Amino acid sequence: MKYLFCIYTDNEYKEHLGYFKKQKLYKQICNDSNIEVIEWGADYHTDYRDLPIKTQQMMKWCSENKEYDYLIKCDDTIFNDKWNFYKSKLTYENIFVENKDYWGLNYIGPHTEEVWKIYFDGHYDHNEVNYDFNFIKNDIQFYEGKLYMVSRDISKFIGKQEKFARQMSEKFPVEDLMVGYLVESF
Repeated sequence: MKYLFCIYTDNEYKEHLGYFKKQKLYKQICNDSNIEVIEWGADYHTDYRDLPIKTQQMMKWCSENKEYDYLIKCDDTIFNDKWNFYKSKLTYENIFVENKDYWGLNYIGPHTEEVWKIYFDGHYDHNEVNYDFNFIKNDIQFYEGKLYMVSRDISKFIGKQEKFARQMSEKFPVEDLMVGYLVESF
């Protein structure tokens, strides 16, 4: 199996990326000839609400320019103290064990409308996002965006969903829900 490990970052997160690169996992994946590691977004800033577009563009570019069986999307902040509960799961052995079309570390949801409102209030200033609960089926389970894996075929499919990703950014800006939703419709 050939893996493409995409470290999802931002030019405003250089300290997070630097910390990520000091971790044992980073050294292991860089030394594995079956894993190619790239940084996605290191040279530009993306507003949080535009993460669905960033993810769609990442999958499009990767599927057109890289060879892999599975694409792993991993946030550069995953090793930060805020996410301590992931540390025991963030091992080479835990990540490279599943070869499913869609897999991740933390399967979450489904969320109620009340939980989504709390989510949006915690991520955006009031009135910054006019989320539309009717835009997308949002009561599904999906893998949290800190780390998930998709097959090449799924990444190609998501890479072709530019219009949908733009609508997600406008109406319900939740990147990992978008991926879960698109996997269900694949």
